[in-house]
Amino acid sequence: MKSQFLLGLLVALILISLATWLALSRTTEDLTHITPCANTTEPLFITPQGEVTDALVRLLGLTGIRVEEDLLTVENDWPEARIHLKSRKLEEVVSAVQGKLDPFITWFGDPSKERWEEDPKKPKLSRLQANHIIDICLGSLRQGEKMLSQVPPKAILFLGAALTRVRMRLAYLNELYDQKKLSTDLPVYIMAGERKLDESIGETQENLMDSGNGIVPFRKDWTASQEHIIDEGEMVKLVFSQSRHRDLAEKNVIIVYSPKGQGRRATTETNLKQWLKEHSPLAGKYLAISNQPYNYFQECVIRRVLLQAGRSDICVEVVGPGMEVKVESDEAAIDQAKNLLNNLSRILYELQEIRKFRMSDHR
Repeated sequence: MKSQFLLGLLVALILISLATWLALSRTTEDLTHITPCANTTEPLFITPQGEVTDALVRLLGLTGIRVEEDLLTVENDWPEARIHLKSRKLEEVVSAVQGKLDPFITWFGDPSKERWEEDPKKPKLSRLQANHIIDICLGSLRQGEKMLSQVPPKAILFLGAALTRVRMRLAYLNELYDQKKLSTDLPVYIMAGERKLDESIGETQENLMDSGNGIVPFRKDWTASQEHIIDEGEMVKLVFSQSRHRDLAEKNVIIVYSPKGQGRRATTETNLKQWLKEHSPLAGKYLAISNQPYNYFQECVIRRVLLQAGRSDICVEVVGPGMEVKVESDEAAIDQAKNLLNNLSRILYELQEIRKFRMSDHR
């Protein structure tokens, strides 16, 4: 009788141990599907309390926006203050740099214009101010660095852009393949959308067919067609057919195309929503290809859209080639500084929206 009792107790203990092991395994498996993005870049821009960092306060000062009674003292090269903020709070700063406090003082510029278009609403800068802005953005905010991924992704998202940048991004992706940092077996989603090509920035039929573009070589097996390309989606497809890596099979390249809807053109946001809708991606880590100084802005947009879509189980890291500093003329340096400020205004807005979502989600 005693031996039967001991045997029964042993069996019970084994079953309990097995159930506990299965429960722990299930918990561990579930946790692998929750993939929060480890954000090491955000602290360069804002503190956990939602205030902008010293680097941003210096940029504000260089463009005539002053934080009252701030611990950071006024620097000699700051122009006269035209806007006074009560604090470093992100909400106040976003209102200022997006022209909500004074439409004549704005980093963002005219919302009806593309980044590359002439925009009289953007800040009036001297060469010295432009130099300081570029130094802060590339130094303290690390917006010029070549970005590399450390974790193998489930798939690659190739973000659409203007022709020159698309070729730069593809050259970078091909480089990652050559260095064995990415597998050519991974699916590549081309994230492009409805946008009419712009000849003023070099998106001409001649440049589309230029095998000597100096950015990325054409494949030996590519043959030209008589097709007249006028849309970004078709342009990105063309560039991939011309220059995708020799080991990347055509079947692994998947087109995600979004219409412009009510906007001027499709965007990273509309492309990502289309990807979620069409492909219902699995939880995990994904890699997106862009280029500096736009990597972090696009990462912020993607983070916000995923949070709003209830897909916090997906993490997308945006990487890409570094930024070339133009120093050949005053005009080039000033244009570059204006573009950096425009990009920063977009980043700060996205960080504000992400914080709003986090706060509402924890109520």
